[in-house]
Amino acid sequence: MKIRQFFILFYLVFWACNPKEDPNPNPNPPIEEDQSLVSFEGIDLLNGQYWGKQKFEETWELEIKNLENQASQIITLTPNESPISSPISLPFGKYSYTYRSAEIPEFSELLPVDILGEFELKNPTETISLQATGLSEQIRVNANFDQGAPQVIAPFERNLFSFDGSFQAYLNSEELLKIKVPLPGSIDHLIQFHKAESTENYSIEYPVSAPGLYERKIKLNTDGFPWSLIPTPLNTLDEELDEISGLAFHQNRLFAINDGDNPNQILELNPSTGAILRKITVENATNVDWESLAQSEEHLFIGDFGNNLGTRKNLTIYRVKWEDVLNEESAAAERITFNYPNQQDFSPRENHRFDCEAFFFANNQLHILTKNRGTDDSDYHRIPANPGDYATELIETLPTDGLVTGASIHPQTGKIIFIGYKIPLEGFVWLVDGFEENGLTKDINRIQIEVFPMGLTEGIVFREDGNTWYSSERVTLAGIYDIPPRLSILGVENLY
Repeated sequence: MKIRQFFILFYLVFWACNPKEDPNPNPNPPIEEDQSLVSFEGIDLLNGQYWGKQKFEETWELEIKNLENQASQIITLTPNESPISSPISLPFGKYSYTYRSAEIPEFSELLPVDILGEFELKNPTETISLQATGLSEQIRVNANFDQGAPQVIAPFERNLFSFDGSFQAYLNSEELLKIKVPLPGSIDHLIQFHKAESTENYSIEYPVSAPGLYERKIKLNTDGFPWSLIPTPLNTLDEELDEISGLAFHQNRLFAINDGDNPNQILELNPSTGAILRKITVENATNVDWESLAQSEEHLFIGDFGNNLGTRKNLTIYRVKWEDVLNEESAAAERITFNYPNQQDFSPRENHRFDCEAFFFANNQLHILTKNRGTDDSDYHRIPANPGDYATELIETLPTDGLVTGASIHPQTGKIIFIGYKIPLEGFVWLVDGFEENGLTKDINRIQIEVFPMGLTEGIVFREDGNTWYSSERVTLAGIYDIPPRLSILGVENLY
């Protein structure tokens, strides 16, 4: 036999012994009469607080039980793949399914779940979407730039996990997390606080494009400095604090006041929840319009200088000893009275330069910041911090582009922060490096607070770590919204 004929014969024999595979094989098991071919192809998270695609355990051992004869079987699902299982054949009837993750870690890369549901088979083919409940909360950080892993730095230290183009983790905790978030540009990171029992998606935009009024984003300017920040609400406050207007912090204890037509009391609050712990009556004082708190090492100052219509001639600051505030049920007040020497007109009007809701103590002086409607700027005045009657010294006008309603100075660093708002309820903070020559430094940065609509931002105070608490009053607009008073925290410690 010639060699060519031999190879042709060999090829035909080989082909006959190895038939070509069916290009369209049927992977499904055969379907018998009164049976259904069932595919598990979807997962519905009933609590719905998760963003985008989720990361689950590698496999789930799902128990399926026939509700008529109680026969059960276990099938293995692969929830991170699609489809999550191969089809199985089951008799017509009613079924239940169950699965629960064995562990619910405090901090996890995977979402633990509780799966429970029922289905009925009546057709030759059925597709089932599993009903599941996530057993942990999610935190997620995404950015429109290449970003390093955000890191939880308190109360424990852990990096968020990279997944699906973002960084995320699943949490089962009641702790307030402090998170270090890497940034591009002039600021290498910012601090973001997060309530572990809440679900939040933090989106970072760099550089900020045409900013909207409320987009719930951390937005960065072209140099990488924040244009906006997302605060963390710690709690809704008691109705007794509907008109909370000032905050102070001393010896790791938080204090507040309400504004006009409320009792002449200082209220001690739980720093974590805002719950009222104590009430201290201020003797020799009347709450005409208490608007702000300032503090030195020895004294707490109460600013009774709210002056909405510009008619007041009894502007007063009360000075009380911290020793009494910390330990007694009442505190005796000394009086500091003052006037604005540039005010000549005391007729009632809305737009004027002599309303005030913010001040702070430094260098044995009280630094007063007015709230100027109509011009959206602030006049910076000073008076001595000792009892007496004074005319203010007008230092300068600050182009705040908003109504200043609170201020605080960090006792160690000398950094200053203002808080305020613009109509309609658009909140902001100003970061001030400190003093220079006879005024405040011109290196001032304005940052939008990404909450809208929000309550009236009235009080602010530095924590020891350089971040701030701020408070907001209740705002009610019938038929549209009712925003309760809140205590929130804002991370600013690495920004100046």
